Amino acid sequence: MSTLAPDISTPDTAGTGTSRRRRKLLLIPFSLLCGLGLVLGYLFLTAKPEASTPLGASAAITGGTARVNGIIPLEKDGWLPPERVQVLDEGPSAGTHRVRVLVQFTALDGEGISLDASQFSVTGLGANSIRPLWTSPGKTQLRQGDSADATMVFELPNKAVALVLEGPGNARLSLGLSHHTS
Repeated sequence: MSTLAPDISTPDTAGTGTSRRRRKLLLIPFSLLCGLGLVLGYLFLTAKPEASTPLGASAAITGGTARVNGIIPLEKDGWLPPERVQVLDEGPSAGTHRVRVLVQFTALDGEGISLDASQFSVTGLGANSIRPLWTSPGKTQLRQGDSADATMVFELPNKAVALVLEGPGNARLSLGLSHHTS
C-alpha cells in the first residue's frame, strides 16, 4: 500500500529568492508612480484659476471696455456670414460644435481702441488656445466714445468647460455654459 506523501527531501524554496527580489524591484517604480501621483494631485488641487470677467459684465481692456453680448450655437440658428467662407460651409469636426460670440467694444480713452477681432482666442479645460474661424469687423480703430460690435465664430470641443475669451492686453471674458449643446 502506498500513500502519496509530499516529498520533503527537497525544499520548495528554490524560486522564492528570485520572486522576493522581483517584488522588491517592482516596489521602486510603484513608489515613484505613487509619488508622482501625489505631486500632480497636489498641484491640481491647489492651482488657482486665472480670474475672468463674468458673462455679460464689462471688462477693462487697453483703451476702453469689452463685453460679451451673446454666445449663440450655429447649429441652433443657422447663421452664416454675409460673404461665403469655405471653412464654415464644411460641417464642424467630430466632437465639436460652432458658436458665434458677440462682443461689444467701447473706446473710453483718448487714444481709442485698436481693434483686431482675429487676435482673440478661446481657452479652457479641454480646450487649448482656439483661434476664430471667422471674425468681423477686420482691423479697425475706434475713437474715444465710439462703440463697435464684433462677431467671432469658433469651433469648440463638446467636452470643454470653463471657457474664456482671451484677447490682447490680458482681457479675459467668461463664456459661461449657455453655448453647450448635447
